[in-house]
Amino acid sequence: MKRIKNQFLRCFAVYAVLPILCGAILGLIFTLHSVGAEEIETFMEVYGEQSLFVVTGATTQKEEPHTGFYFLSADLPHYLKTSAKTIFSTLRKKDEQTPATPETPALPAVPGTVYDSLPEGAVAVIPVDLSSPSYTINTTKYTIDIPAARSAAFPSRTKSENGEPLVLVLHTHATECYLEDDTNLSDFAPNGVETYFLPDKTSFRTTDPEKSVVAVGKVFADTLNSLGVPTLHCTVQHDAEDFNAAYTNAAATIQQYLNEYPSIEYVIDLHRDSITRGEDYVKTSTEIGGEPSAQVMLVVGTNQLGKHPNWETNLIVDTAFKDAMDAKFPGLSRSLYMRTARFNQEYRYGSMLLEVGSSVNTLEEAKTAARAAAESFAAMLQSR
Repeated sequence: MKRIKNQFLRCFAVYAVLPILCGAILGLIFTLHSVGAEEIETFMEVYGEQSLFVVTGATTQKEEPHTGFYFLSADLPHYLKTSAKTIFSTLRKKDEQTPATPETPALPAVPGTVYDSLPEGAVAVIPVDLSSPSYTINTTKYTIDIPAARSAAFPSRTKSENGEPLVLVLHTHATECYLEDDTNLSDFAPNGVETYFLPDKTSFRTTDPEKSVVAVGKVFADTLNSLGVPTLHCTVQHDAEDFNAAYTNAAATIQQYLNEYPSIEYVIDLHRDSITRGEDYVKTSTEIGGEPSAQVMLVVGTNQLGKHPNWETNLIVDTAFKDAMDAKFPGLSRSLYMRTARFNQEYRYGSMLLEVGSSVNTLEEAKTAARAAAESFAAMLQSR
């Protein structure tokens, strides 16, 4: 009887407990894999930032690199009380047109005023200064040494020979555009809501180059040329036919330009961001020369997810550019955003991804920011 009992327990362990244990381990592995180390690291990074930043992933170059969510510190207790499963499953959502919004409470409505006054289905736009005392937002496994980047030898030529092109400006996501605002701002600005939009009538995408980031890139390029920095502006819409092929298409364009113009030292991929807070959208907000302006952010790729041996050299140029903006136009630049993907930044030491404003900034605000950023870039070259 004892032997039968022992055999039964062994069989139970093999055929019942062991499969359950293995299943639990596999489930944990699958969960961690699906969540992604980048999202976990990002979530750990955000608490401690003045404005909490949570990215949606972008673990491959096929995804839009800059969609994210900002939360003010008042939202922190809600997230600490929320299960990790809910948080990470929310972060995994991705929509190329409208960013997914975590389940966080909307801004408190003031009875009879702001939110009650919005049209049915309208989404509020909140202006926020997103410049931060934190110099970097780091979602990578690497330790970032900014003082070392500042003291390192500058890796790229800063002057053109015989007027040959020194800078290439292009747009991986050339159809990104801004909010066309025709609402009565005075009704909402005193309460922190500057304006609103109707999602079913707003895609934040257009193939009209006079309304998209292409127009902003033109201002950036024209400003550099006017300051004696020979610049080419590529207006190809790499994402118009296939959004997921945008980075592959842009890589081919970059290589074509570099083959034709080997004098190019700086490749600037100009985008615009997309930011939400709760149910509302956030516009980056500052002033340049007394005029309302968007803010800009440099996204720095690394080799964590692909071959990119030059990323630390890129960081030297990015750091110098941000320092120039901070010195010339305080409040223009947001934190350097360190990412795990490359974003086609492996072709030149002076390669960078520049986010100009967010989707709910106006085109004019983005142009103002682009002009100031270009003036800062020219000042950086001159100082070097």
